[in-house]
Amino acid sequence: MNLILYYLFVYLIEAIILWLYCNRIFTSRKNTFLSLLITIGMFSLLIPVAILTNAALNAFCSFIVYLCCIVLNYDSKPVWALFHALALTILMALSEGLIAAAIPDITIYAFRDGNIHSSAFTFVILSKSVYLCISQLVTRIFSKDTVNNASIRKSTLMLYLIPVISSIITVSLGYICLNGKLSGSDSVIVFICLVLLLSINILTFYLQQDISQKNVEYARLQIELQKETDTEHYYNYVQEVNEKQHILIHDIKNHLNTISQLNDGKHIDEITRYINNILGSDALRKSKRYCKIDILNVIISRYAEQCNNSGISFEADIRANTLEYLPAQDFTSIFCNLLDNAIDASLSCDEPYIDCNVSLIRGGNADLISIANSCKSSPLDHDGKLHSRKQDTGFHGYGLKSVKRIADKYNGLLNYVYSEEKQEFRVVVMLEHPL
Repeated sequence: MNLILYYLFVYLIEAIILWLYCNRIFTSRKNTFLSLLITIGMFSLLIPVAILTNAALNAFCSFIVYLCCIVLNYDSKPVWALFHALALTILMALSEGLIAAAIPDITIYAFRDGNIHSSAFTFVILSKSVYLCISQLVTRIFSKDTVNNASIRKSTLMLYLIPVISSIITVSLGYICLNGKLSGSDSVIVFICLVLLLSINILTFYLQQDISQKNVEYARLQIELQKETDTEHYYNYVQEVNEKQHILIHDIKNHLNTISQLNDGKHIDEITRYINNILGSDALRKSKRYCKIDILNVIISRYAEQCNNSGISFEADIRANTLEYLPAQDFTSIFCNLLDNAIDASLSCDEPYIDCNVSLIRGGNADLISIANSCKSSPLDHDGKLHSRKQDTGFHGYGLKSVKRIADKYNGLLNYVYSEEKQEFRVVVMLEHPL
């Protein structure tokens, strides 16, 4: 019974360490609880092998379990899965060797007479604490986080001091426990302290990963917001061009009078230059008006022109008295992100189309934005989340997060659905009118 309890304790810690390691390096295909449960279940299979006390067989089986856990729970190429499984197996053996070298008597006390003694649990905590710290330091090299930000690196790096210091305390307490001839009650207290220190290390690394992911997400959202600001400036410029067009139309009578006065047979070159200047003006660009909101009108006009150039059928129906409360940056966040995605998905279709509609719902107390586009295959994963076909997947998904942020601001919702029958992807955004 003591033997089974010992190996259960060992592999529970190793499972958690592997889970922390993989979460930092790979992208999980399952939710947090399920991936941890699968990892613990796979490690429990090692208990019968460990009872045989064959070190080589135990190491090989551990490598296989590492490999299976990575393949089952995470998106990884086979060669990388093999590499990291082998690296973790080596790191585990190295950590045990370091503790055995630092405290030579520990293996004698722990495994004398071929049985498991209380000192064995101390050996596990010491070696796994070192294993945890080394494996987490290795993740700094292979981390999937790609945003390079000095403040993020500094804040997360400072958290590594806690496990390093606690590991030193752990080794010191282990040495005292083995060589200090403590009483039974004192040994129990020291053992509890060692378990708590290991728990602190695990929680610290988990917290560090959570903070790191949130910092990276925040940095990417800041980049997305900067893009939206730049887009807003662009549309303000387009709006100025439209105003110039209205001014030109208003002044056309004056232009015709000027041309008439020059038309005396002596100013042909001047008339030609004058007409060419008017024809070449930005104010004479064609602009269809989809709604009364200027910023939204220029956004829709731009995408309508882009669709026309790409052979995509584009229709927009913006009903009156909708979205008038939105600031300019929110228009760019919602419509630019959604229409960019719609165009990307439609380009590969035989009969591409995009339908953009904005209407009133709930008795006129909320607006419904619906954008449907042709789409050859479902962009949804088995878990219902969107996946990207873009080459630059580092910033994938942050456009929809920006839209979701605005929907939350107006007590609304964001939803999307794919129809296999129509081969159509539809995004719906509901926004409540502010009081």
